[in-house]
Amino acid sequence: MERERKHQRTPRFTKRLEATFRAEPFSYRGILSDISENGLFIRTNHGFAPGTLVDIEIIMPDDQVSRLKGIVRRSIKTPLSSKKNGMGIELTKKDTAYINFFKSYVTEPGPDPIEEKNPVSEKASPLEFQITPCPGCGVKNKVLLEKISLGPKCSRCGTPLS
Repeated sequence: MERERKHQRTPRFTKRLEATFRAEPFSYRGILSDISENGLFIRTNHGFAPGTLVDIEIIMPDDQVSRLKGIVRRSIKTPLSSKKNGMGIELTKKDTAYINFFKSYVTEPGPDPIEEKNPVSEKASPLEFQITPCPGCGVKNKVLLEKISLGPKCSRCGTPLS
């Protein structure tokens, strides 16, 4: 049964958006790294235990705020920096901003969601990035090549990237 369910997944997309999530009395911030119609993964070091009900606010690309509700289905917490700490959340309530945002990816012509997760592809990416380590905290930052001349700052500590 579990194996069948993996093959029946809805399309998933990698999209980095800022999110605030709450389970009273705690409130934390994280980054979305994976979205689907019925769930999402928030990268954070402050994940809640599976079964926890959470309220989520996502800052959409047009600066609109999407308000969602969900239940934590899995939580990953490891001291290894190579692992993605965070929570997989099943959405129980979605607003129209999130639904429209997700539908824009499903109906938009472009790369297959599986290809998007698999960087080995024959197609060249229209956007080119450079991974730049922060001289202050060491975190790796993904910077658009066309934006390097604008003086980008570290996403974690705000130190200018050279």
